[in-house]
Amino acid sequence: MSLRSVVLLLLIAGIGCASAAANYDLEAKTFVNQSSARYYRFYNEIAAETYSANNEDDFEALFSKLNNVKRIAEELVSISRQAAAFDLERIRNPETKHALQELRSVGDLFVLGDDYFSSVQMNLAALQTLSTDKDIEPYLGGAKMPDGDDSPLAYYPDIQKIVQTSRDSDELKYYWETWREKNQLWASLNFYTIVQSYQRAAKILEVPVHKLWYRSDSQEMLQQMEQAMTELRPAYQQLHAFVRQELHKKYGGEVVDLNKPIPDHLFQQVVEQAWAPGSILEDYYPRAQLPEFDDYVRHLNAKAMVNESENFYTSLGFEPLSPEFHKNQLKEPNEDRPNDDCRPSVFDLTPHPYLMYCEKVSFRKLMQYHSHLARVYYAQQRSHLPSYYFKAYNLEFAVGEAVVLSASSPTHLTGRQLAKGVLSDRELMNRLFRMSLHTILSIPLYYVHTKVMHDLLSDAVDMDTVNKHYWRLMEQYAGVEPPMDRGEGAIDFPYKFYVNIDQNFQTQKFISEILGYQFYRELCKKSFNNKPLHNCDFYGNLAVGNSLKSMMSLGSKKPWREVVTKILPNNTGISSLALLEYYQPVLDWVGNYNKEANAKIGWTATKKKIV
Repeated sequence: MSLRSVVLLLLIAGIGCASAAANYDLEAKTFVNQSSARYYRFYNEIAAETYSANNEDDFEALFSKLNNVKRIAEELVSISRQAAAFDLERIRNPETKHALQELRSVGDLFVLGDDYFSSVQMNLAALQTLSTDKDIEPYLGGAKMPDGDDSPLAYYPDIQKIVQTSRDSDELKYYWETWREKNQLWASLNFYTIVQSYQRAAKILEVPVHKLWYRSDSQEMLQQMEQAMTELRPAYQQLHAFVRQELHKKYGGEVVDLNKPIPDHLFQQVVEQAWAPGSILEDYYPRAQLPEFDDYVRHLNAKAMVNESENFYTSLGFEPLSPEFHKNQLKEPNEDRPNDDCRPSVFDLTPHPYLMYCEKVSFRKLMQYHSHLARVYYAQQRSHLPSYYFKAYNLEFAVGEAVVLSASSPTHLTGRQLAKGVLSDRELMNRLFRMSLHTILSIPLYYVHTKVMHDLLSDAVDMDTVNKHYWRLMEQYAGVEPPMDRGEGAIDFPYKFYVNIDQNFQTQKFISEILGYQFYRELCKKSFNNKPLHNCDFYGNLAVGNSLKSMMSLGSKKPWREVVTKILPNNTGISSLALLEYYQPVLDWVGNYNKEANAKIGWTATKKKIV
């Protein structure tokens, strides 16, 4: 055979290989496009089932919904399995390869098949009912309840309301311990089953378990969170010292040691009562000197509060929500069964989001709608993207936080004629101090809860050692200890740890708090704000809206650092510095107080025994 013939055969073989590779890429691309459309269709069906009006007592209707969801789940699992069948090494197009990697995990926990519906769903539901089951006997047989009512209590809302008002350390300690003792076995069993379910599902899907849980690069995220915690620590320790000093004055050295971590039941009291009369701030900034914020919205009904929140976004240049959204995707509360403890909820896994609002009218609810509509508008801005670019690195929560900071500012409330007067400098400081207690003291808890879940998923700890691990982290990052010794079998996570646990709520809260302040500061700069950062309002600024839309429209098409640069041009990652700037007046006051009081900064190890 001549050299020319050999070359010709090699060329023909090369062309054949190239053609085969091109065909394989085309086959994969076709599958990706079809699967993305199917993903949206299936999740829209799940949302429609979830948010459609129903009578919870109608078993046949509920059974029909369950069967529909099971059918959809099987379809999503089918997409995952088909995506996994493609050999990624043979895919040349990077976007197609990325899409296949994302589609491999759309089956989520549904890959567990009937176990998901017969076990995992039951475990998730059981964790939610830990806080709502009325199974806790009231303190002193109900002697401190209205009319001496001795009926059993649920943690939410009954005990939660007591934590928000009680000044009695023994009462708070009783509920802290009793709720945990009542639920420790049930909590441990159901919680660990969920952890194992994610581990099993990740193996079936052949994806890292942390990617399935966080839907992103968990290692980089934890490094970023750790960086933010390091930046926050000096200011946190100053605030912690002030809180401990005030609790010591109130309850004495037998209850609060000036050198030790703060007992958890009193730490929670401080966080929950930050806005209440009689809090630890009362001697310095009385609550009575602030207006009743609920008075700002008494003239509105629930739907009007949603409309007021929508108005904020349209002022930035976003399109009004469509008549279709208001008619079919905005779920009204059940007026036949009003619920003061209703929580608004959002479904935003597709470009067709749903929002359920609540009948109760309050200032807090108004701010929640401002936050939730960030998720609705984020979903709409990335509606052109295929499903594998639709996730947003949890940035929608940070956008919501930035909007709330603007919408709750005294400047905005006065400008919208919700507030009737301008707050004095002392009133501004009063407001800011209460915000700082609730915000800064909560951030280490979100981090600890994230770290605990991360370590359980990776088998760094197990259920026999997790409680000791939890308190080690609580002491290290929050300076908090249990109110009493903790024995074998105890599991001391607060009820909030279990709320929306399958949606990774604690991590979302950390990111929304820290990154939300970063977004807020940059958006205030863009709006040429000339007021202190804590009183900035970017309402009505089209340049701010354009920056938000440019980021939102990317979804996850670019790496998260590149996406975030649309708002943070000099992005160095998640940082606490913007939050610290926002609360600087409070931190200056606390620093001076601690110097004058000669308060110890930091804490020594707890003496509580934790098995």
